[in-house]
Amino acid sequence: MIKNVVFDLGQVLINFRPESYLRNLFPNHPQIDLVQRAVFGSTEWLMLDRGVIDQDEAELRLINQHPHLKEEISAALADWFAMLTPIEDNVQLIPGLKEQGYGLYVISNFHEDAFLHIRAKYDWFKLFDGLVISYRHQVLKPEPQIYKELLDGYQLRGNECLFIDDSAANCEGARRMGIEAILYQSPDQLKRDLTRFL
Repeated sequence: MIKNVVFDLGQVLINFRPESYLRNLFPNHPQIDLVQRAVFGSTEWLMLDRGVIDQDEAELRLINQHPHLKEEISAALADWFAMLTPIEDNVQLIPGLKEQGYGLYVISNFHEDAFLHIRAKYDWFKLFDGLVISYRHQVLKPEPQIYKELLDGYQLRGNECLFIDDSAANCEGARRMGIEAILYQSPDQLKRDLTRFL
């Protein structure tokens, strides 16, 4: 029996669309894909999620690796928090789940400054009973330890938790820890699957 619903943030509760963001930022740039890979597809991006470097260090490292993209890298990192907006259809599910008595949790790969920004901006974070954010624990989904941080840290049973993520690998990581999982694809699909599980 499911007692707890565990959400990913990026592309489940919070929009994260780097390509759209870059195309708006550089409407006439001929090689957006190169900029996207250099910044959002970089090892440094994962290091930020893991909490082992900060954004200033990441920017320096990326510019050293891609000096020909210096201006683009700096511009992309200057205001990327702007793309972190709520996916309203999914956020609207949270109060109802809370009222039904479900425990509400988050497991997410997220940078420290970006997470602090959205947590301060959106009141619905107060409805969660616990948050496992990668930078705090220096561990990333789908590594087993991040799911253990949730189960052990909040004394939860895996078979009583339902995890929602847009990555098949992350869902599989949860299942390996005994946690049910929904692979998120759209708001309508999520509502259908929640009805099936809850």
